[in-house]
Amino acid sequence: MRNHDLLLLCIDVGNTHTGLALSDGERILEHWRIRTQTDITTDEAAVLFNGLFQLRNRRMADITHAIVTSVVPHVNRALSALFEQYLEVDGLFVDHETDTGMPVRYKNPAEVGADRIVNAVGAYDKFRCACIVVDLGTATTFDCVSSEGAYLGGAIAPGLMISMQALVSRGSRLPKLERISKPPAAIACSTLDSMNSGLLYGYAGLVDGVLTRMKQEMGGRPMVVATGGIAPVLQDVSEHFDVIEPLLTFEGLEAIFRRRLSFSGRVELA
Repeated sequence: MRNHDLLLLCIDVGNTHTGLALSDGERILEHWRIRTQTDITTDEAAVLFNGLFQLRNRRMADITHAIVTSVVPHVNRALSALFEQYLEVDGLFVDHETDTGMPVRYKNPAEVGADRIVNAVGAYDKFRCACIVVDLGTATTFDCVSSEGAYLGGAIAPGLMISMQALVSRGSRLPKLERISKPPAAIACSTLDSMNSGLLYGYAGLVDGVLTRMKQEMGGRPMVVATGGIAPVLQDVSEHFDVIEPLLTFEGLEAIFRRRLSFSGRVELA
């Protein structure tokens, strides 16, 4: 029988944004997206988190467990102190030594970002098939999983927003784009539309080009699972996306947490 007192805090710390979610161990109950503050203090994080939770009638005191994937070491230190001082829980920081249940075929597993493994675990746990996870964030990562559930490797490319910022900063006469949107046509008739066309269709070409090669190397028909803040922008222009899963990283953290509990025997989830 499921433990209804369980409340898991999932945290995904990226270079630009940080995702927070509350879960009962099986499904996401609430989630938020905030800017990553690399110099945030423990007290500042406590005030910020508490305010977000209160907006949804949630209490920090109800959190029983925490799990984190992070690419920002300083934030890890603040979160670790937050768990100890304010939540009184032991937080699990996922890294290459964490038993995720997914074999890693990388030459040096320590080089693989924890967020990439978490995404791969989330996709395989959900679909149970060979897949390629495309995470479109500050950087765009491609991560391949075999039909047996092994992490095979992948690729890393500059993110779409990085490309946009580079274009604007290096083009002295180019206007600033507030956001990337689909232009009326690929052959654009204004500067803003021309920039949107080049960025959007050009980046879709990058993504589809990498996916085409990966599919050829993997063989069969691996599912392409897209996630990350930019995924909806490319949804209509990529030729390969099978599904968009905006909560995939949180679901991967849930899956790793369930595995940890199944071995500890402390909480029965189902």
